[in-house]
Amino acid sequence: MDYFCNSNLTKIFAVLFIITQYKYTEAVQQLWPGTLSHEKCSSGRGLKYISGDALTDSPSCIGPNSSPYPSAAVARTFANWNAGGSTRRGRQSQLPTLDPLATRSALLKAYSVANAETTDAPGSRFSRSVNHPATNGDGQCGGTPARLCKTRYNTTAPMYGVSLTSGQPVTIVQKFPDLLQQVVFEVCESSECDVVRGECTQTYVPYLFLVIPLGPVTLTGQDYVLVESGCVCKPKYATGAPQEPNIIP
Repeated sequence: MDYFCNSNLTKIFAVLFIITQYKYTEAVQQLWPGTLSHEKCSSGRGLKYISGDALTDSPSCIGPNSSPYPSAAVARTFANWNAGGSTRRGRQSQLPTLDPLATRSALLKAYSVANAETTDAPGSRFSRSVNHPATNGDGQCGGTPARLCKTRYNTTAPMYGVSLTSGQPVTIVQKFPDLLQQVVFEVCESSECDVVRGECTQTYVPYLFLVIPLGPVTLTGQDYVLVESGCVCKPKYATGAPQEPNIIP
């Protein structure tokens, strides 16, 4: 009789435990959507040193360290930054938050203008190559194309990166929509040059980000991370360096 009662009590406690766990999970999902999500941060853009995109990924997506993005730590960092700088910024702290999509559009437009890119055709600002007319308005042959390698460019708000200074992984501070560190990247889409016989080589430039290191916290809270910046053609029989300056191959 005692064994029967104990067995029934065990079953009752097991059922109550399962119900409690279910209710807890349901409550967490309602209060913090995506907290229990196992969705991985995006890494399919072909970028070598950065991953994740705060514009499209869940704020708790799983990063390269197999842990959710530390949204709570980022929020505390942002709150401390606001509190520490409120006395210095004065009325500037009352400025409205700029729409992230407007920032993205402005970055793409500025990048297009800086690289003398035409934007007449839909989507032309996102890719470029040597596919331009071979003749000018007078019917004469034009000059050598400025770009020998086909590339693709866009913006991203990376959530993770690899420190250029230490080589260690870092978490990039991204808080939607108040603090989004957006950058423009440009990646190679071809391995061989279209006109000159040679090899297309990816180039990089360092960007300075606000970061939360996965290891000890740095004194400045800032670090450099390499971002894809373009594609240069290395002629097969050339001995000199590529002609484009300020690049890291």
